[in-house]
Amino acid sequence: MVINLARAVDAPYLLPSAFYDLSRCYPSDTAVGYKCPRTQETHHLSELDLTNLLKGKEYAARFLSSFILNDLENREPAANCMYKTDSDPLRKRHCQAAFEAIAFEILRDVNGVVYHRSSDPLFAIMDAELMQSREDLAGVSMRVCDSCLSGFGAVIDSTREEFWRKLPQWFGLTLQSWP
Repeated sequence: MVINLARAVDAPYLLPSAFYDLSRCYPSDTAVGYKCPRTQETHHLSELDLTNLLKGKEYAARFLSSFILNDLENREPAANCMYKTDSDPLRKRHCQAAFEAIAFEILRDVNGVVYHRSSDPLFAIMDAELMQSREDLAGVSMRVCDSCLSGFGAVIDSTREEFWRKLPQWFGLTLQSWP
């Protein structure tokens, strides 16, 4: 409804976040439309908006895949990683293994089942850092050292900013300005 309303009142600055929010839902749910409980009216996206939504969803998924590959699976330890110079080969790979464990947890994507969302790349990227900083998170047994975590935090921030900047382009939108 927000996408159609934003178009009706000429508020294009609302569109990128509305498209992103809707892209986190199952495509079949989106294609069926939204039935307003109050009026019983069903709202549909235009064919062009639905196509752009699905394309944007794919771009966001590719971005997340690239993040997992480049910033988790192939992540080198920080220059001053406390394990980097360890003589034990297993301990030497401690932080790399911890980042690979984060990648595995993201790929499991349990939030999709619980929240009825098929994917939420922005949340998954943020969660990659939270998995290393929250003490109450079950399933993550390996923690990276403070040096590796600090560098990773900067990567998370810049990755999320880049993701947000690309939203209009991914959903086929042209805006005068976008954060």
